[in-house]
Amino acid sequence: MSLITLMMALAALAVGIIALATRPAPSDAAATQPNQPATATPSDTTEADRALCTAIAPLMAENDRFSNGYVDLGEPGTPARDAATPKYISDTLDWISRVQPIVDQHPDVDPFFRRSLQRFIDDQHLFVLDLQPGPPTSYGKALYTDSVGAYSGPLHLCHDLGVKW
Repeated sequence: MSLITLMMALAALAVGIIALATRPAPSDAAATQPNQPATATPSDTTEADRALCTAIAPLMAENDRFSNGYVDLGEPGTPARDAATPKYISDTLDWISRVQPIVDQHPDVDPFFRRSLQRFIDDQHLFVLDLQPGPPTSYGKALYTDSVGAYSGPLHLCHDLGVKW
């Protein structure tokens, strides 16, 4: 073992020992925390989730229709798809202006539901901000793919609650 390796090992050992010696005891850490139950009971958000699902279902179905219609026109950069790009952008921006207030009116839903739905909306917004006729940029492809992943959150949660679009 070289001298440098030995010195590095001893230094790492010393740092570890000092960190353990200066760490507060578990009772000290607990004393500094406010009185909270040992395990937080998550609140049941089922009714709030169902209410948001019901409110967004028509708009999600609308988004599916115009997005699928746009994609069904052909590959990016084809004449039909390029010609439809401005309408797809305006349809998406209009959809965002109508769905966002609904999301904002339902603050008590499951945090994952809210985050994944908001991520889908935000990804759609970012996607169309840079969308133009022609082949997509690499980040445009990434945003589109990410939005599909984010869509999965509200889709599955709402379907599990019996709300389909």
